[in-house]
Amino acid sequence: MFGSRQAAASPRDTDGDWEEIGRLNPYFGVLTHPKFLTGNLTEDARAEFFQSGQDTVRGQLALLQRRFPDFAPTSALDFGCGVGRLTRALGEVTGDAVGIDVSESMLLEARRQAPDTVAFARDLPDRSFDWLMSLIVFQHIPPERGYDLLKALVDRLAPGGCFTLQFVIYRDARHATVAGGRITVGEAGFGVASGQAALSNLARGEMVMFDYDLSIVAAILFAGGLDDIALEHTDHGGFHGVIVRGRKPA
Repeated sequence: MFGSRQAAASPRDTDGDWEEIGRLNPYFGVLTHPKFLTGNLTEDARAEFFQSGQDTVRGQLALLQRRFPDFAPTSALDFGCGVGRLTRALGEVTGDAVGIDVSESMLLEARRQAPDTVAFARDLPDRSFDWLMSLIVFQHIPPERGYDLLKALVDRLAPGGCFTLQFVIYRDARHATVAGGRITVGEAGFGVASGQAALSNLARGEMVMFDYDLSIVAAILFAGGLDDIALEHTDHGGFHGVIVRGRKPA
């Protein structure tokens, strides 16, 4: 499951990276803006952080209900929850939200002052959910591991349930040389330093990006009976992706 050790074939120990990020900069690890660095984090910034989660969840729900007007979820699974930015909002909407993350440090922060409508864990629970959500997460998981995790998520979607899943699928030419790179923050803003050798030599705690094959993602969804889907283009600094939305037949 999500908490299991990643395959040896993976080019990088991303589990270790996220534990380090969660220990040092848990909020910045979710939203990479300098105001969310631990040394800069104020109560106002923290409130803004969680408000952004509410805005995202409400917006995604509205998009689903535009296609499926009867969709009224009573449970939700937030895969790659970090400190619970989306999980808390999902709990408000459904009354029953579970956040899953590989980083125990992230989970420790997520549980701090968490409302009763949410729970947090390292491993995927053996139950079904009305709404599966995973945004800006799979792009940090090596695909050879992520595809299996996607299959496990599909297995947990209840009949009539909906999904909101995001994947990076290609990148601008300046980022196109290798399968992974690291996000850095400098005075001029955000950039990415890439290089296959650099991937294996990076210090622990870097935020690595991975591209997914949309045909494989589609095959996994279709095999799980999720063939009523819509795609929305995303672009994060030249890393292009899709948010995939849809519904499982009742």
